[in-house]
Amino acid sequence: MTLIASAAAALASSAVYAQENERNSLPPVEVRASSILPGALDTLPGSSSVLTREQIQERNPFSIIETIRELPGLHVVGEDVAGTHLNIGLRGLNPRRSSRTLLLEDGAPTVFFAPYGDPSAHYSTPLDRVDRIEVLKGSGQILYGPQTMGGMINFVTRPVPTDGTRGSVRITGGDRGYYDGHFNVGTGTENGGVMIDVLKKRGDGIRREHGFDLQDIALKGMFKISSTQRITGKYSNFREDSRFSETGLTAEEYRANPFRASGSLADLRQERFTMERNTAQLIHELDLNSDAKLSTQVYYTKTNRTSRRFREFEVEDGVAEFNSDEYAIRPRSYETYGIEPKLQLRHNTFGLQNEAVFGFRYHQERIDRKKYTFDEDVGFTAPAVGDERLKLNVRAVAAYAQNTFLHGDWAVTPGIRFERITYDKSLFGGVALDDLDDSLKHSKSLALPGLGVAWNGLPSTTVFAGVHKGFAPPRPDRDVDGSQLFATRPETAITSEIGIRTSAFKAGSAEATLFNMDISDLVVQGGGAGNVFRNAGRAQHTGIELAGRVNTGQLLFGQQNNVFVSASYTNLFTAKFKDTGTVAGEGEDGYGSYESGNRLPYAPRHMLTLNLSYERPDGWRGRIGLTHLSRQFANTENYRGTSPEGDVSVAQEDEGLFGEIPALTLANASLSYTPVGQKTTWFATVENLTDKRYFNSRTNGLQPGRPRMVFVGVRYSF
Repeated sequence: MTLIASAAAALASSAVYAQENERNSLPPVEVRASSILPGALDTLPGSSSVLTREQIQERNPFSIIETIRELPGLHVVGEDVAGTHLNIGLRGLNPRRSSRTLLLEDGAPTVFFAPYGDPSAHYSTPLDRVDRIEVLKGSGQILYGPQTMGGMINFVTRPVPTDGTRGSVRITGGDRGYYDGHFNVGTGTENGGVMIDVLKKRGDGIRREHGFDLQDIALKGMFKISSTQRITGKYSNFREDSRFSETGLTAEEYRANPFRASGSLADLRQERFTMERNTAQLIHELDLNSDAKLSTQVYYTKTNRTSRRFREFEVEDGVAEFNSDEYAIRPRSYETYGIEPKLQLRHNTFGLQNEAVFGFRYHQERIDRKKYTFDEDVGFTAPAVGDERLKLNVRAVAAYAQNTFLHGDWAVTPGIRFERITYDKSLFGGVALDDLDDSLKHSKSLALPGLGVAWNGLPSTTVFAGVHKGFAPPRPDRDVDGSQLFATRPETAITSEIGIRTSAFKAGSAEATLFNMDISDLVVQGGGAGNVFRNAGRAQHTGIELAGRVNTGQLLFGQQNNVFVSASYTNLFTAKFKDTGTVAGEGEDGYGSYESGNRLPYAPRHMLTLNLSYERPDGWRGRIGLTHLSRQFANTENYRGTSPEGDVSVAQEDEGLFGEIPALTLANASLSYTPVGQKTTWFATVENLTDKRYFNSRTNGLQPGRPRMVFVGVRYSF
């Protein structure tokens, strides 16, 4: 009620301000419901990055992984060739399934299966549908949720044409059986239009028998209801049928051949991952007056996925080992929906120019997760040790308010977000998984304030600083311990930053940000395969992000031959535990132990991307790039790969679960040609140019990285 009253008062003030202060009125508000960034970045309370469609096409990336890896502060762990199963960590947060990074599509939380109940990313918006990628890491992210500790990524899809018929056709082929085709066409006028997007991808994957088959169909429409109202609707259907496996290799298997099948070939052919996702979104925009607009979005997702693994982990006497006697079948279904009205306005309160945002969201999730064991000789076991069914209903209500006070060169932005989350969980076992073992219902309320300051006293330059409180909800499997349920608390963090972004110098831009995160209630997993999670205490992340782009051709050679240099660098000089403890068990039988000062898992100290591009006036463009990651630890104990007394066992080392992940430097290159005056572009890209062999994860065993991949293609735009 306070938010409603405040919004009404501010709206009334806005109307008076528009009539009495036309001479000093700010430019009209542009509410972009699909965007997370304001129209004027000089008032943005925090660090941000944007990649446009033109910049993405300059890179000609193989998947969305190569695209977002170019941005500062992002650690991306590749797991599959197509880049569908995303693992993104921001500012040192664990990248596993992107569960601590908020992923949005057109401003809606529809990328995750369930953003509160199961924030795991086995899906990403196909890069072919993306018009721009926005990353926000400062205090301004309190307008969104639920993951608000490190940062958020918004994939903005292509707009519907409003000036006739527009579209493109692209065909790509490469080694390892890869090919894909993409078709987009839309037509419309200023009063509205429609667009269809079709994508098909197939390939052999990273390891033997890891082929994949993806297709995505999307429909989008935009219509003007009146001169002050617009409505945008979108529907997409995504399907995957692949041999993608989360089962890694043992150390012995990796040494023999990192691209071999794990276990026997007959076993691997039983592995499969299938998924179908249906997503719908409806956005209504209403111009209340020249300084106030109201947008309301409604979204819905329905996902069914099933994975099958041929070997599982077992933990006995604190030792994690593979068990390949039985298969594990994991059928899961998710249904989420929500509604979110948002009011954005300009007003004149306290004698200052102001930009305000008020919003509210109601969100509901229904989750049904099953796990069966299966033996080829006897079929499904009923019941079997380890079989379980977890049903979860989540209701989340959020309200937020943010106001930017503008005075001279200063913009001060306080804001606050309230979250109320209710979990209703049921754990089943027994025959047909219908015997109730345990149930738990609990709620969590959070107040998440934020404050940002921006100063624009220098030409084309913004100095910014901010602090906010963020949180990340736990995944449902973290609430299960044997046949009992318990409540894992959400992680919370106080995040602060100070930085500068500028385009004041000729032919270039740059940004630098110093950040710090103090995390409480950090969720830590038992070492290796220990499927036990606990709120382990406190951690600290501190680092600096640098990014820049310079057109040296414009500086040195004029406009005829352009040489572009772009780079991003992150130094995460602190990523440590601030407590000492053990996740489960005591002494030699305990696992997941950690000590104050230990480096956090999957938090490389150095991350660097560097690109050198050359563009000729006759349509040729070439690029060569490097990416570098320093070494990482894969476990809380900071185990380095030997087996000293009192550390983990040799058996665990042999399974590939423990030890370091070595430093890695990869080269890539691309070449494209667009004849002058034509709409056809020919292109070729090489990833992992030197065919370096490496692994990038020890989750569920060693996960080998992608070998050299070469693909060529043609794109025609009309």
